[in-house]
Amino acid sequence: MHLVVELVNEEVRHKIEQAEQQRSARHLLTLRRARRMEHKAEQRMIEAWRRAAELRGTLESADY
Repeated sequence: MHLVVELVNEEVRHKIEQAEQQRSARHLLTLRRARRMEHKAEQRMIEAWRRAAELRGTLESADY
């Protein structure tokens, strides 16, 4: 009987460890996805600033 209890406890510990590892993996994936989204947003913003500067330059040169 004692052996069965030990086996059950070991199985429960194993399942808890697996659940924690899976949660950590999902958390890392979520962080990576957020970083990619942030990077893309930064690149779009830089491109928008560059384009706005080009347009301002075009408008300023048209005034002369």
